[in-house]
Amino acid sequence: MRSSAVLAAAVTAIATLVSNVAVSQESGPIAVSVSEVRAPVGRPTELIARLSIKEGYRFIEPQPRGNRVIELSSADGGVSFARRVVRGRLEGGSVVFRLELTPTKPGPHPINGVIRVSYVTDQGDSWHLRHVSLPLIATVVGTE
Repeated sequence: MRSSAVLAAAVTAIATLVSNVAVSQESGPIAVSVSEVRAPVGRPTELIARLSIKEGYRFIEPQPRGNRVIELSSADGGVSFARRVVRGRLEGGSVVFRLELTPTKPGPHPINGVIRVSYVTDQGDSWHLRHVSLPLIATVVGTE
């Protein structure tokens, strides 16, 4: 019986490692970092999401829409957003998104959105364009 429990734990650990590898492959060369946000209820604040990219790739500013965060929402309605679509800016090889938001209730509130970003990769004598969607997931804490 004890060996069954050990085997089950090992299978679970392997499944977790495999699923983590799949998730990191989906984002390809892009890493997303999101600032922590704590603010008094009713006071506007800013969440900063920064995308960095591996060497051999670079972000571009596609026209007309550009890099952007879309479909912003709060899972429990505890956060309001100044805008539902936020354009990113290229800053030193990274793309930075500044989301203006306001906690409307005390406590932690999960938020999410979709990051749309474009980059190119060097393939010898040519560049290959990619447009990708990445999840934006964060928690905003409303304080009293």
